[in-house]
Amino acid sequence: MSKFISRYLLIFTCYLLFFSCNTSTKTSDIPNTPTSGELKVFCEDGMFLHIRNQAYTFEKIYYNSKIEVHYVNEKQAIEGLYNDSCKAIVISRVLSADEIKKFNAKNIYPTQVCIAKSALAFVVPVNSPDSVISSDAIKKIISGADTSYKVVFDNDNSGATHFLKDSLLGGKPFGKNCFSLKNTTELINHVRTTKNTIGVLDYAWLSDSDDSTSKAFLRVVKILAVSAQGSKTAYMPDQSNIKTGDYPFCRWVYATRRSADFTLGTGFSLFVAGQKGQIMFTKQGLIPFVQPNREVEVNTNPLQGN
Repeated sequence: MSKFISRYLLIFTCYLLFFSCNTSTKTSDIPNTPTSGELKVFCEDGMFLHIRNQAYTFEKIYYNSKIEVHYVNEKQAIEGLYNDSCKAIVISRVLSADEIKKFNAKNIYPTQVCIAKSALAFVVPVNSPDSVISSDAIKKIISGADTSYKVVFDNDNSGATHFLKDSLLGGKPFGKNCFSLKNTTELINHVRTTKNTIGVLDYAWLSDSDDSTSKAFLRVVKILAVSAQGSKTAYMPDQSNIKTGDYPFCRWVYATRRSADFTLGTGFSLFVAGQKGQIMFTKQGLIPFVQPNREVEVNTNPLQGN
């Protein structure tokens, strides 16, 4: 995968040099290239803060580009790509074999690139006495076997909902003590005022210690440490534990574009998967798919005494 990205980044760089002379500031009047034109991206709610920042940085570097990031649920993102409502999507999984088959039947051949690693976070009111939970306990609660807690999801068709249902329940339905709202903001507002409630959201909403939205959320809810099945040690979903895999609910994030044509969709996807985009993920508390290179110059000359 890294060799694949590197090859396209080289071609992408050539396009940057070729189109850098275009001085038009009206994106509707210039051709759609890897660094110019207009692009609509459907981003799963959980990654919205990160992709919005990536788009903002891209536009500042390539001023002939305009990127609209719309936050949607996983189902809406895939349907939008299929129906040509957008040219690129960001979701927390690859397209399934059946989904790819459906795209191919319409002569659409999506290109998928892994860009980062995130996790699910389980949150409770900030004044809750709870601080730790086990994977076994989460399974009992979301299955309805334990109704001492209610569980709230960000959306019925979110990646978080599907991930938990597939990984813990084998596709079986959630218990009657589980329900969904419309988005993460509604989830946070509900959890902060409701006792014995656990909210499930993407850790990406909470990972950036400098972001105003993350700070606001963490003032009213707290993250639970989670132990893996059969383990007594609980881990927080922080950058270190996501990287090592000690936190049990990690998942990769993918940028998928509608075609491999060298348009703005390709340019933005390769930017996010490239060095600048990967550094941004690192600084904002997630794990980049490709670890940015760090050059260290070592002076091997012997020290001179006074």
